[in-house]
Formats: sequence, structure tokens, C-alpha cells
Amino acid sequence: MCNLLEQQGVRFWLMGGWGVDALLHRQTRPHKDLDALVLLDDLPALWNLLDAQGFTLRHVWEENRWLEEEPHRWPTAFVVADRDGRELDIHVISIEPNGVIVQRYDNPWPFPDDITGQGSIAGVTITCVSRETQLAMHTGYTLPDSQRRDLDLLQTD
Repeated sequence: MCNLLEQQGVRFWLMGGWGVDALLHRQTRPHKDLDALVLLDDLPALWNLLDAQGFTLRHVWEENRWLEEEPHRWPTAFVVADRDGRELDIHVISIEPNGVIVQRYDNPWPFPDDITGQGSIAGVTITCVSRETQLAMHTGYTLPDSQRRDLDLLQTD
């Protein structure tokens, strides 16, 4: 899916479990979805790609804010899935001209100034959120065991 996003010009940062694995350059556990931050400007291209690939909206997160751009209404924190059960968990951001990152959903994470990291999955280089961003995104709530293990791996690697 990452290759398809790149081919369609959708700018994204892998996060969550696969983002941790990218930073560690190895898969550490099975994953049920692919989590990503996506730029607001790329939402039309993202939705076109998701539609073409057979993904449909499965869940809108509580922190969602709806974006109204005639004739579309897009969520900013959501999960899509296809018939094969592949899931993408997307959160929308924008970057202001001065470089400030604006999270387009409620309950934003305490991002550092630069969120960009680089990692690899199966030997393929991928843009992901930085180690510091991963750690920041996992604060302020009770973590499931898998996410606690992810953070332990990031802090000891």
C-alpha cells in the first residue's frame, strides 16, 4: 500500500506498529492495520486511490473533525478497509508555510517540531514518523500491551 500511496503522490508518514517496525528495520509482531499521517492537500488523491482499490470507510474516530469541500465531506481521523480485511488508519495533518504542523483532528498528540523519520520494511526505505514522534504519540492514555512493547523496543534499540 505504501508504494501505491507514493505512486499517487500522497505524502504520508508511517506510524503505529509498522512505523515502529520501520524505525527498527524489522517486523517485530503481526499488525492488523497500517497507520499513517497524511497531508490535508492530498486527501482528494487519497480518497481516489482508496476508492479505486476497493476500500470503504469502516470507522470514524472520536477525535475526527469533518472537512467540508464541495462536493465532498471528508473525515480527518478514520479507518478504511477492503474486502480482504486490509485496514488503513489515517490521521490528517497540514504543514503551515512556517513549518508548523497542524493536526486536523481533536486530541492532538504533542508532536516535536520535526516529525519525519526514515526506516525500512523488508529492505525498502520508507518515510515514517521519528522515534521522538512515536514516543510522543503514545502518551496520555492507557496503552495496550502491544503498544507498550513497541515503545520498550524503541527505547532500548
